[in-house]
Amino acid sequence: MDQRLKAVFFLTIVNALWGMSFPTVKALTEQLDRHFIGTNEVASSSYRVASATWIISLRFSLAFVLLAVLYRSLMKQTRWFEWWAGAWIGTLFLCGLILQTIGLATIPASRSGFLTSLSVVFTPLLVAASHGRRPTMWLIAGVAIATLGVSILTGLILWDGAGFRLAPDAMQVWTIGDTLTTVASIFFSMQIIFIDRFGKQMNPAALTPGMFAAVSVLAVMAFVVTTRWFGSIDASEFVVVSKQTSFWLLILILSVFPSLLAFSWMNTYQPLVTAVQAAVIYTMEPVFVSSWALFLPGILSVACGLNYANETLSLSMLLGGGLILVANVLALLPKEANAS
Repeated sequence: MDQRLKAVFFLTIVNALWGMSFPTVKALTEQLDRHFIGTNEVASSSYRVASATWIISLRFSLAFVLLAVLYRSLMKQTRWFEWWAGAWIGTLFLCGLILQTIGLATIPASRSGFLTSLSVVFTPLLVAASHGRRPTMWLIAGVAIATLGVSILTGLILWDGAGFRLAPDAMQVWTIGDTLTTVASIFFSMQIIFIDRFGKQMNPAALTPGMFAAVSVLAVMAFVVTTRWFGSIDASEFVVVSKQTSFWLLILILSVFPSLLAFSWMNTYQPLVTAVQAAVIYTMEPVFVSSWALFLPGILSVACGLNYANETLSLSMLLGGGLILVANVLALLPKEANAS
């Protein structure tokens, strides 16, 4: 199989695995919230950071252990500068993942997926800025359409058959979760760019150990700092929740599929295409997120004893999400046409 076609295939699988992670992470958040309900901590910012970093630290610590056991030759062959490059990538990813996980606590998984996909628009913007180039007209058009799509998706703008109009409660429908997830997509854009640059200078697969190590260590540090110096959160209560079989089952799923496999394949195959080509492929992620969200929450609710309902297709999701996907492709296709 041609190397580029192979890369496209595996990066598509990566998107599918990432899509599964959104409702799975939300289910873990629901389990923690259920345990802490009534403690007045659920609504606090410190609790949200602690909850996000606890889930991330368990997920990537386990993923790192599995990587060390299953990919021992890779661990031995990874050189110090590949560890260092992977750590930079992991730091950017962690910043985005913390914001995204906090945002998931207050917005639907499908909505989070479409907002996260804005990284596809931000990637060429950041690439143009880093090279001192002006954005193309196509890119500007993509940004404008993406803005309209986000406005419809989040309910800022309504469609009533006669045209678009500003929602009467526009000031309330945009949530902090939407803001955090949008900012997270900028960090994911920087991660894409760093993988592209480092992956073409060194063994791309060797970036994974440093990335996992940085995410797990920094997440643990963030959890300790948050629980010790902010709020009145009892860190031991997180351990109590984590002893539940259903909780560890979801952590295991996250560690193996959207983490170990997905990021190993991402770091290996993304450098075989350009950063912009990779961003085009990543436009499929919100489609997979929405597909998983239609049935996976119900399965997880039965398995974990949660009240996490399946999502349903809505006009705002179809129209707003569709516009975001169009914007993503529109912003990238001109580059795609000239890519070698």
